[in-house]
Amino acid sequence: MNVRLLQRVRDAIADRPDRYCAAHWAFARNRRAVIEFGARPDHFRCCIAGHVLLEEKGGDYDEKGLLCEGGFHDPGHLWQRAAEAAGLTEAQRNELFFPSQWDAPFKKGYYLSSGAEEAEISAAYIDHFLDKHAPERTWAADRPAVPGGEEERREAEGDVAARVA
Repeated sequence: MNVRLLQRVRDAIADRPDRYCAAHWAFARNRRAVIEFGARPDHFRCCIAGHVLLEEKGGDYDEKGLLCEGGFHDPGHLWQRAAEAAGLTEAQRNELFFPSQWDAPFKKGYYLSSGAEEAEISAAYIDHFLDKHAPERTWAADRPAVPGGEEERREAEGDVAARVA
């Protein structure tokens, strides 16, 4: 599993919640202008799989590329490319990329969330997912230091989990 890539995805979602929407593979208000005329995307958003492809170092995708290729059920299955980039098994891919497969209380929290809360819950789920599937990772080596260290980070995650419960 590419833990560092998934942590970059988590950070991108947490840092820029306005660019995240689990329900959209890739969205921009001016999608047609981006594709046909090379305009800069207006209010671009994408899901976790889209963020994986955007955050992959040396990857082939940018916002326009995601908008051009379409989504989950189009030929090429970009969600599968995202899973491969992140080093996910099929079961892990389905769990992480589809909120309907998330563990409680995150699943319920996601479906009851407002747009403003969606990114926070999703970022917390990525942390939960990594704790569950990559427990051997060391936060100190893979993440920037946070005030208060590991204990404070886990408390903050617990606060999010408690709010979504």
